[in-house]
Amino acid sequence: MSTKAGEFATWDLDCEQAFEVALPPRWEFRDRAFGSPGIWRPFNEAVSAEINALVRRGQRRGNVSINGAEFAVDLQDMVAMPTDQYAVPRGLRKKCATTNVNKKALRQLYQKYAEELPPADHPAGPDGIAGDKFLELFKDLEVDPGTDVAALALSSACAAAEMGVFRRREFICGCAALEVDNIADLRGKMPELRDNVLSGRSLPEVYAYTFGVALEPPCKLLPLEEAAQYWALLLPNWPLREDFCEWAMRHMKGKAINRDLWMMILKLATEVPADLSTFNENPAWPVVLDDFVEYYKVQKGL
Repeated sequence: MSTKAGEFATWDLDCEQAFEVALPPRWEFRDRAFGSPGIWRPFNEAVSAEINALVRRGQRRGNVSINGAEFAVDLQDMVAMPTDQYAVPRGLRKKCATTNVNKKALRQLYQKYAEELPPADHPAGPDGIAGDKFLELFKDLEVDPGTDVAALALSSACAAAEMGVFRRREFICGCAALEVDNIADLRGKMPELRDNVLSGRSLPEVYAYTFGVALEPPCKLLPLEEAAQYWALLLPNWPLREDFCEWAMRHMKGKAINRDLWMMILKLATEVPADLSTFNENPAWPVVLDDFVEYYKVQKGL
């Protein structure tokens, strides 16, 4: 472990901030009028998500929509002021989710694989798991990151911004989301991560995440050959996958995939049967998929 011991002085703070990303807090309110305050009541999940988004952006103030009404939220004074002049202001408080993750044990796990990674002021931490240490981690997890979709699912749980790298706070976030703090428990989560993708339970989230992390900035297009490799991991049971990839290699101009097409291919793979009998029920398919379906039906006599 090459990271200096002193650089872990912020570990507890890193954990607290990463835990909030992995387990977003719920927000509660109570009316602040007419003498004694009322009881605390939870906002619905959508409102809590809006307030958490303000926090992640570092904003102290911002507007959110609560039951169709606009409120000006002040996270310094912890109040939500209705934009209606005569409405009652509401007090705010944050209710953090609890986790069973042991910070000390998690630090020991992380230190085994972590090394200094530039830049030192990276928002996700001055160090991370990368290169040979990344491969060592997955060897200990008994997962091949090149052929096992469980690796992509773990990266998604960590919200890792770079392929093949887990920065400090990213790794903490993933372990908190999975409620693990040692290698044995993390290894034990791999079958669940794999099954959740292949069964479709977590496929939409992992699939959408994969496109972003697979890009080489500032490029916004994924080369077709790379996309095909990811489809083999994410959509191994799609009956038309090989036919589509073969057709795309021959007929697609530019041989690159943008995000919209990437997501529409997921829709085609998961919502349309292999005989394409319901394809025409959705008129919003991109031209590329219209062309493929027309070609495929001719070839198969459908």
